[in-house]
Formats: sequence, structure tokens, C-alpha cells
Amino acid sequence: MTSFPWHRRQSRRHDAVDRAAAEPFWEVLGLGLITIVFGIAVLAWPSNTLALLGALVGVWLIVAGAIRLFGAFGHDQTTSRRVLLGGLGVLLIVGGIACLRHVATGVTVLAAIIGLAWLISGIAELAIAFLTRGRIRTSLLAIGAVSLLVGLAFVFWPGLSLSTTILLTGISALLIGAAEVAFAFQLREHHAAAVPASKASDQR
Repeated sequence: MTSFPWHRRQSRRHDAVDRAAAEPFWEVLGLGLITIVFGIAVLAWPSNTLALLGALVGVWLIVAGAIRLFGAFGHDQTTSRRVLLGGLGVLLIVGGIACLRHVATGVTVLAAIIGLAWLISGIAELAIAFLTRGRIRTSLLAIGAVSLLVGLAFVFWPGLSLSTTILLTGISALLIGAAEVAFAFQLREHHAAAVPASKASDQR
């Protein structure tokens, strides 16, 4: 089949969109791993108190926010994605600092901070999903939807006890973290398959 210049330009444009829209492997893997570690710590830590849970949440949000900020300055990022990821990173870091400074003096306030973190992350994943295509979009939509549902559960479930907050926080972190790790390896396979395909199309 003859490949015309406009076909090549269109193909390269789609490849550029995919590279810019899909999150970097290291960023997604780092987010997944830190979220899994956070979930394990929340569920396994003996004598979990409100102050300890707040400290764990604070460290998790700061590290996750820092990863998002570093990802915003990646060389393949578009301006809109830089703003999206940069804003998300700043919000997560601010929430983490608030937790470490003991702003969350009650279970309700801490649950609201956790819920808002999941809500903001879910909205960001959904926004990124609409810049992608295929299985990558499906995975991002699934992770974003689950994050939104978990966030809504925290925000609109009144009267959460400390034990319920600990259980919900730990389980949701493990589930979403595992999904992010799986998605990271799916991203790596996608990029690995895209490189030979793009080289073959350039040779035509």
C-alpha cells in the first residue's frame, strides 16, 4: 500500500499524542508502589492512632505529589498536561503537609482530606484518559473511576469511625496501587510495541 506524506504526518501526529498523553512508566510504577506500601503500613501498623494515620497519610501524599510534579516536567509532556500534573502535585503536597502539621485533628477531617486526594487523582486520571486511545484509555478510565468512587465514599460517608477509616484507607490504597502497577507494565509494553511500528512506518 502506498504511503503518502500526509499519511505519515498524520501517523506521526498520533504517535506524538500517544507519547504525550500516556503517563511515563516510572511515574505510574512509582505511584503504584508508594500507594501499596502506604496501604500495607496502614493495615499492618499495630496500635494505629489518629495521629499515626495522619502522619502516614501525610507522607504518602507528599511523596505522591512529588512524583506528579517531577512527571509534569517530562520532555514529552504537553502544556495542558504539565498544568494538570503540576497542579495535582501541588495539591497533594499541600494536603500532605496539612496532615503532618496535625491540621486533621478529627477522623472526619482526615477522612475528608483522604477523600479529596482520591477525588482529585481520579479526575486527573479521567482527564488524561480522554487524551489517549485503545487499552490505555480503558485502563485509565477504570483507575480514575475507582479513585472517584473511593473519594466519594470518604467525603459523603458521615460518622466514619477510626477503625473504619483505617480499613477503608488501607484496602483502597492496596487495590488502586496494584491497579497502577499493572497499568505501568501495560504502558511499558505499549511503548515497546509502538517503537518498532513507528520505525517500520518511517521506512515506507
